Amino acid sequence: MAKTASKAKQVQQSNSIHQLVVGKIDYYFLLLIVSMCLFGLFILLSASSYESEKLTKQPQTFFLTQALAMLIGMFLMFMMANFDYRLLRKLGWIFSIFALVCLILVDFSPLGITSGGSQRWLSLGPLSFQPSEIAKISCLILMADGLSKYRWNSANVLQRVVLCLLIAGLILKEPDLGTAVLVLSSCACLLIAAGLNLGIAFATALVGVGGIYLSIMNNPYQLNRFMGWLAPERDPLNTGYNLLQSYYAIGSGGIFGLGYGQSIQKLGYLPISYADFIFAIICEELGIIGCFMVLFFFLNLLWKGTDIALKVPGNFGKLLGIGIISSLCIQAIFNLGGVVGLLPVTGMPLPLISYGKTSVVVVGFMLGILLNISRHKLVKVNPLKVNPQGKQIPQPHSREEKILSKNLRSSDQALNFVTIK
Repeated sequence: MAKTASKAKQVQQSNSIHQLVVGKIDYYFLLLIVSMCLFGLFILLSASSYESEKLTKQPQTFFLTQALAMLIGMFLMFMMANFDYRLLRKLGWIFSIFALVCLILVDFSPLGITSGGSQRWLSLGPLSFQPSEIAKISCLILMADGLSKYRWNSANVLQRVVLCLLIAGLILKEPDLGTAVLVLSSCACLLIAAGLNLGIAFATALVGVGGIYLSIMNNPYQLNRFMGWLAPERDPLNTGYNLLQSYYAIGSGGIFGLGYGQSIQKLGYLPISYADFIFAIICEELGIIGCFMVLFFFLNLLWKGTDIALKVPGNFGKLLGIGIISSLCIQAIFNLGGVVGLLPVTGMPLPLISYGKTSVVVVGFMLGILLNISRHKLVKVNPLKVNPQGKQIPQPHSREEKILSKNLRSSDQALNFVTIK
């Protein structure tokens, strides 16, 4: 009897059928994204009102501009949520070369726009954007495609690494050290996830730190920012001014804040309060509660994004998902760390919250890819059950399998059957 039961179990396991299906998006992740967007617009309306009225005579101008950019980003997000992410692997080289050409135009042509001491914008007629933002997702797609097909130390991957280094070098020339480090850090996360030896990773990181040091020492713009971070009180009216004003904003907020719209530092005391230092305004107006809200958003983004990336079948989806979520979270760490003085100020926006037209559009594109990845699942469908004599007998579908079959028939998005033995 025991032998018969064992045989029946073996027969059942050998016929376990799994199917890759494209189902619904992760609604919790979607709700989290929409909540972050609404919160970002809510706080931006207050943080940008003074500067907006000062520059354009209308207190809502920056808010409306950001809202329009966010609508474009949401459109791209929902479009990408319904676009099979696996088709992106064919576009990795195209996107990366396009980003490379745009960065060359920024650095070496009159089309580059200088603002705030660095040349980061590309002007093409009525359209202006930051190519470095496009470079972030381009390098991720390129590296995820290569690492999903080849070993990390293969020539094919090395070619992609060289291109990413060239892109990072052009970004560094703008100068934009923070974004250059972000691009390389995100690519490093992919290499480690793909099996890069940790010893090599550590040695490479040391070389990277040395490169950052040389870049800072040879660039007065970056050196001033770095010295202002190390000792802001030594030059409170120049290099240390922004950070000290950020401290005043955070410290005056207390537990519950001064109240929405009641910030003092946004009234010309804290420069770019609606972009680089928006977290300081959140702390000033909403207090520790607002600070915890921001941390809650990004910790949930990290948890849910990583969960989605690790559950998707196929290495390309896993690596691309890990790259996207690591890029967004590293960017958030750079921004928050700069505002509270734990890291030098990099000038990178806080994703979905700070003012930044190109940033919010590209972030919407990246999150749309993650939403599409969340739709791909490997599901066990109606395995043949066995009777005590070991004969296979087809059984009716369970309720869950009936729903699945209905969805597959209506969507026609099922992929190949895979037999797990």
